[in-house]
Amino acid sequence: MKGIARCVLGAVVLAIIGAVCLGASRLDARMADAQQTLLTSDYGAAEASLSVVERYYQYASGVPWVGDGPLNDVRARKAAIDYWRGQYGTLAPAGRTDPVADVAPGNVALQFIVADAVYRDGQPRAKDRNTALAILDSAINAYRAVLNNARRPEDAPYAKGAAYNYEYVVRLRDEILKGRRRALPSPDDDGNLGREGEVESAEFEREFKQYVPLEKEERDEPGAGQFDPPARKG
Repeated sequence: MKGIARCVLGAVVLAIIGAVCLGASRLDARMADAQQTLLTSDYGAAEASLSVVERYYQYASGVPWVGDGPLNDVRARKAAIDYWRGQYGTLAPAGRTDPVADVAPGNVALQFIVADAVYRDGQPRAKDRNTALAILDSAINAYRAVLNNARRPEDAPYAKGAAYNYEYVVRLRDEILKGRRRALPSPDDDGNLGREGEVESAEFEREFKQYVPLEKEERDEPGAGQFDPPARKG
C-alpha cells in the first residue's frame, strides 16, 4: 500500500508541475504575441494580449519566487501603448497633482512613462506663461520622483532618461522665467517613425569635404592630399 501511495503522490506532484509549466508556456506565448503585434504597431491586439497576461500575473504575484516583477513589466508595456497612442491624459489625468504617486514604488519603468505623459499632456494647454510654468513644475516633480525611486541596478536606464528630461524641463522653466522663451515647444506631429528624411541642398554638398589618409610614401609627393572633385551624376 505504501508503494502505491507513493506512486499516486508522485503522479499528483508531477501533474501539478506539468500544469504550472503549461500555464507558464501559454503566458510566454501571449507575451510573444504582444511583442510581435507591438512591432507591427497593432496596438489594439497587443493591449488585448497584455490584458490577459496581466490577469494571470496578478494571481501569481503573491507567489514568493514570482513576485511583482512580471506584473510591473506588463503594466509598463500597457502604459507604453497608451503613450504611443498619444493618450497622455489616461496616464496622467489633468486633475491629479502627482500621478506618479499612484504608481507602485517598485515599478520605475511605469513611473517614467507617467512622468513623460505629465509633460506631454500639458504641452497643448500651455497657452500662457503661468500655465506653462505650472506644467513644467508638475513635470519637474514627476521626474524627481522617478529619480528618488530608481535605486536598483535594473532601474538605471529609466533613471538616466529621467535625469536627462529633468534637466531639460528645468532649463525650459528657467528660460521662461528669464523671458528668453514665451511658451513651451509645440508638440511635434512626426509620429512613431520619426521625421521623414529629405535630400540635402546643393550648398551642403559643396561644403562637404573629403579627407583621404595617405601612405607614408605619398606624403612626400608633390600635391599630396589633393584630388579631383567627384563627378556629379545626372
